[in-house]
Amino acid sequence: FSRYQNINQKTISTTAMCNGESIDVESQERKANPIEEKYFSASRVLFLGGIMYTVFIIGLAMRSLNIPALVGGSVEIDGLSFPIEAFRGLQIVGGGTRKKFTGGKVYTAGIYFDKEGTGSIVSALEPEEAALDQDFFDEVASSSSSKAIVLKFQQDVKAAVVAKDVTGALSKILEETSSDQFSKALGEIIPAGTDIPALTEISILCEEGTVTIKKGEASSPVMDETICPAIFGLYLGKSPVSKDIKDGFVSGALSKATA
Repeated sequence: FSRYQNINQKTISTTAMCNGESIDVESQERKANPIEEKYFSASRVLFLGGIMYTVFIIGLAMRSLNIPALVGGSVEIDGLSFPIEAFRGLQIVGGGTRKKFTGGKVYTAGIYFDKEGTGSIVSALEPEEAALDQDFFDEVASSSSSKAIVLKFQQDVKAAVVAKDVTGALSKILEETSSDQFSKALGEIIPAGTDIPALTEISILCEEGTVTIKKGEASSPVMDETICPAIFGLYLGKSPVSKDIKDGFVSGALSKATA
């Protein structure tokens, strides 16, 4: 560093001799600094503004594609928070919102699989092996993996409306006995004539051939191995009850595959 100090000293003394007077170099630098400070301040503002704009655009994209937005130990789907893990280690893959024909939001669903099931889904969706035909979704729905669908309601809804929506669709693909069993279990959790308040959470958990419907501390199990594939088929089937939920499941899985 001494070499640079000598050069600076020579420069100062030469300048002083040429002008016939002593120059306060620090003073000269201070006079130039306000311009530099304004320039760098403007650059910082533009830089930070660019970052904020990028984050805003990414947020909009995640919402439009229903890619779960990570927030601490949970993810956000359509404005509602879902835990990353639930039910003894099930991991959220993705989800979306069930809407009325008029466009009003009824509930948002998060779809969960166990670690092995999630790994299989992600592997199947890696870029070099992508296979998004209906066979893929049918395999996912009928897999033996432990899995769950968590419904969070966006608005107050009549229990009878939800029961009719779900059991009505299931009755078309299940045997009558199985459909009646599920309808009875659902009725124990959301009795007819009651309301489901906004933000209520109802879960449908599938483990080893048993389907358990949960709401808070209440639960109602049904031992029937045909029900779970049918329920997941409602959301991931060829004609899903909500395209938004199916698309959100795919977006979430793809985001994991490319992470």
